[in-house]
Amino acid sequence: MSNPQGNIKHGHHGTLTYARWKSMLQRCCNPNASNYRYYGAKGVTVWDAWRESFEAFREDMGECPSPAMTLERLDNTIGYRPDNCIWMERSQQARNRSNCVHLTHAGRTMIVADWAKGLGVSANALRQRLVLGWSAERTLTTPIKRRGR
Repeated sequence: MSNPQGNIKHGHHGTLTYARWKSMLQRCCNPNASNYRYYGAKGVTVWDAWRESFEAFREDMGECPSPAMTLERLDNTIGYRPDNCIWMERSQQARNRSNCVHLTHAGRTMIVADWAKGLGVSANALRQRLVLGWSAERTLTTPIKRRGR
């Protein structure tokens, strides 16, 4: 029988890895969690062994390498399981969100925020063009008109 409290018995309760595991469980399994609507309510699941045992999670994932890292799903269409998760820095993880818009132009694919940074323009200006139905090429190659110039 699994021991959901085994993590405390073994002294892992206050570790970063435990906190990441607990957070995963909350967002996927606790309808009262603030971000449940983005995970559990949308069908994001936790592999049975991980849901039942912190030890199984830690054995598969290892210790969280640093406070800057969180648990990332490689494929956001499937749940948390050993073959779909890695430790990743928060800044990089933000680029893997389901609401990120990827544009391909001249053989390169990047999210809008990265294109904007590289072009020295506002990401909002690029998003507005896309909302208007502009192609990726037109969005990225048409100069931005500056107000007051």
